[in-house]
Amino acid sequence: MNKLYVIGIGPRCPGEEAREIISSRDVVIASKRHIERVQGSGFRVQGVFPISPLEEALNFIKENMGRKRMVVLASGDPLFFGIGRRLLEEFGKEAIEFIPALSSMQLAFAKIKEPWDDAYFISLHGRAMEGAIEEVKRRDKVCILTDRENTPENIAKTLLGTGLDYEAFVCERLGMEGERITQGRMSEICKGEFADPNLMILKKPSVKDPFPALFGLSEAEIIHGQGLITKDEVRAIAIHKLRLPQKGVLWDIGSGSGSVAMEAARLIPGLKIYAIERDKGQIFNISENKRRFLAYNIEIVQGEAPEALSGLPRPDRIFIGGSGGRLEGIIETVVRGLLPGGRVVLNAATIETLTSGIKLLEGNGFAIEVLEVSIARTKRLGGKRHLKALNPIFIVVGEKGREA
Repeated sequence: MNKLYVIGIGPRCPGEEAREIISSRDVVIASKRHIERVQGSGFRVQGVFPISPLEEALNFIKENMGRKRMVVLASGDPLFFGIGRRLLEEFGKEAIEFIPALSSMQLAFAKIKEPWDDAYFISLHGRAMEGAIEEVKRRDKVCILTDRENTPENIAKTLLGTGLDYEAFVCERLGMEGERITQGRMSEICKGEFADPNLMILKKPSVKDPFPALFGLSEAEIIHGQGLITKDEVRAIAIHKLRLPQKGVLWDIGSGSGSVAMEAARLIPGLKIYAIERDKGQIFNISENKRRFLAYNIEIVQGEAPEALSGLPRPDRIFIGGSGGRLEGIIETVVRGLLPGGRVVLNAATIETLTSGIKLLEGNGFAIEVLEVSIARTKRLGGKRHLKALNPIFIVVGEKGREA
């Protein structure tokens, strides 16, 4: 059986082995750019078939597999964000041989003299930028493969809204005529224009986290006002009962100072958190805490629940720290919005809120668990330590059935 060869085309001419294979094939399947590249380097090309549209190229390969000697030309390493994955899915490992070239990513890091074994790589080819931004924001060093829609300037404009002005390198036409490398902050890159093909390397500014603990922020560390904050011990229990997933969406309703949102954001960077709060003063506190704790996976929503919940992505988990007397409407939205198997945790300071929460959740088929949390902290009086009790808090935990 004639194997399908997949050869990477890098900034330098292919080696002797690749040259012999390309020259001996009946058909070369490639983009116009790659065909012109090999022909301009003195290759003998017998037949050509365009690689785009891809589905037509795949059908051509299927029809001629075993009948014609074929080679596919791809950029750099075909198995790194390249066509290699799709070809393996279509034809299997036994039918294909790969000969990679130096990838544009390797060349880019070499050009800027930066180690790349600790970098995160992401391709925006044909992908919505919004779905990748959270991944980008979580990383200290990122290499982004751009396309004609997700250009460096558009990426820079989007990222500027996160509050981090990354250091960026835009590498254009690597190994080709017109090669250029531009270094600058997002605020500079967003004003530029860059030639195809290009890629971006982002480095997050070195900011020392003044709160390195993964979990266990104290009330004194979190900016809040008038004592309106979920107490440390209660916060720990609430987060435990939420059973936060590695990825997904958390609604923090009645977020207050955002203490639960901050702990969750630092604990699980892959979680998207919506902090919903109606009070402008508390919105300021949440914003300051978000900046203070580098909690960039939190999105602040100013408004009153349940109306402010409209249009938000359906959550896997919901924390209700305050309801503003509108618990029934909030629970109705929770019942509809919470994904099957999801959890809601309600903190209740009064018997009325407790009984309403139990009734509303149980009445909608939620499995319920109720806790009373009583905390006493030491306080010095007359040179001796005494325990001073805080007001008890009720915690209602509701789990939505997976068939709901």
